[in-house]
Amino acid sequence: MNLILYNISWMGFNVFLALIPIVFGWLTLKTRQRFLSVVFVLIWLFFLPNTLYIFTDLRHIVEDWSGVGSFGKIGLVVQYAIYEIIGFSSFILALYPIEKKFLISRWRERNLLRAVLLVIANFLIGFGMVLGLVLRMNSWDILVDTPKVMHASLQVFSSFELMLLVLFFSVLANFLYFFFRKMLILKDSPYVKKLYAKG
Repeated sequence: MNLILYNISWMGFNVFLALIPIVFGWLTLKTRQRFLSVVFVLIWLFFLPNTLYIFTDLRHIVEDWSGVGSFGKIGLVVQYAIYEIIGFSSFILALYPIEKKFLISRWRERNLLRAVLLVIANFLIGFGMVLGLVLRMNSWDILVDTPKVMHASLQVFSSFELMLLVLFFSVLANFLYFFFRKMLILKDSPYVKKLYAKG
């Protein structure tokens, strides 16, 4: 029971971080001021990897498993299941407003460009996940310790193994978003409805 309560503290913090790109994604969608849009998009981008990063926390259930009894194991499964669903949902909900911003812009007919930008965003998610998972970087380090983040980024680019890991996370992110977005997103825009009807 103590372990499950302990998990709630760090899981809650990670969920908070995963909610930040959702908030700033929707703020980007709603604002009409170019300067604010740029600021919101940058914050969105810095915190975006925190959404899918929750998937990597599944490794902790292996460590926790032997520390609880039979009922505790059931509690752990439920706890991690809810946690992972939140992580997956936050990933979809964080990406969609930026795609929708594109769909209502003057570039809305550029479907290939939209797809390329989404693929790039998912690559950056994979890159950020590796920075966090392997090199223990945090999203706010970009602002408070930029040289450290740049050095860590160069380490990733110079490592074949780490770049393979980036590629794996990027492919996972692209698969999840492009596969599940039609089922999980409210298609409230007439143009979006038309687009999804074609797809």
